[in-house]
Amino acid sequence: MVVDDEPSLRETVRIILESEGYTIIEADSADECWKLIRKNIPDLILLDIKMPGMPPIELIRRIKENPELRKIKIVYMTGIAGTKQFTKRIEGIIDTIEKPFKNEDLVNMVKEALSYEVI
Repeated sequence: MVVDDEPSLRETVRIILESEGYTIIEADSADECWKLIRKNIPDLILLDIKMPGMPPIELIRRIKENPELRKIKIVYMTGIAGTKQFTKRIEGIIDTIEKPFKNEDLVNMVKEALSYEVI
């Protein structure tokens, strides 16, 4: 699942990852993501770090507190340079990818994140 308030970014990520064989669900906010994941649990969420509505950190907290959802892998996407060190300390985040990113970097990040074992 890709969660970002920018439609063009969601479309770009969807196109890149669908070409690699992944099925993508899009959400334009953490609020919409929360509604969607309770119907269709994704393996991975690519989550924009800054969006209107529910703060992404609240979405992460809800996911990690829910026994049915806590195994979802979460990668932050951000346009803020240098946030990778900060986001590594947030419980529940596997990694961070900075926007703009290269297609191959996104694909590699997704492959790596999906192989990560969530405890």
